[in-house]
Amino acid sequence: MDVSTEAATSRRAGDRVWPWVLIAAGVLFVIGGALHPNEDSSLPDAEATAEMLGAATWIPSHASLLVSAIGFLIGLLALVRSDVPLSTAARRAAWVATVGGALYALEGVFHLAAFADEDALLAGDSTPFLSTHTTMAVVVYPLFTFAVAALAVLSRATLTHPVIGIVGALGAVIFGLAPALVGLADIESLVWMFPVGGSLMALWFTAIGVTALIRGSARRTGASAVR
Repeated sequence: MDVSTEAATSRRAGDRVWPWVLIAAGVLFVIGGALHPNEDSSLPDAEATAEMLGAATWIPSHASLLVSAIGFLIGLLALVRSDVPLSTAARRAAWVATVGGALYALEGVFHLAAFADEDALLAGDSTPFLSTHTTMAVVVYPLFTFAVAALAVLSRATLTHPVIGIVGALGAVIFGLAPALVGLADIESLVWMFPVGGSLMALWFTAIGVTALIRGSARRTGASAVR
């Protein structure tokens, strides 16, 4: 077997894996979001945040979201390196989303570790993990999600149904704007942007994974019939 044949075989094997990775990542994102502790708006900001950091579901929620972020990164990297016939613009968007996904996963590490700052937050001391998370989120979320939105729209019917692409793009933009509007601008009434936008984006990732599996199965069935 020559090098080109080995590369093609490896690529075909990868094409069967990345859809499952994206499906799992989408499901884990929804689970992590569902486990996320709610903020008590009746408390002062510092106390409300500290209460969330100390909640029993903080670690499982954000561990799930971190694994999900890593799954999005792996799936996007495999997708952009695959034989999926993306347009030049869509492939560029996929590359930007991959870079954004790497930063999003890194931000997720600090997001998860923010529970360690609970006591410091209440004492008015420095909160390195929480502060890094909130600072990164304002920049990283839009970078990742706007690129995902562009990919969802520019890929048209290549990855999944265009309507699902539009819904996913809308969700990605909503999720990407949430840290700035809720965290930075302190518009608490927009907190719904995190679960709603994130779930719609996760739905798109799951949908393109399912679509890839269905189309791959159809191609293999067709090839077997020809033989």
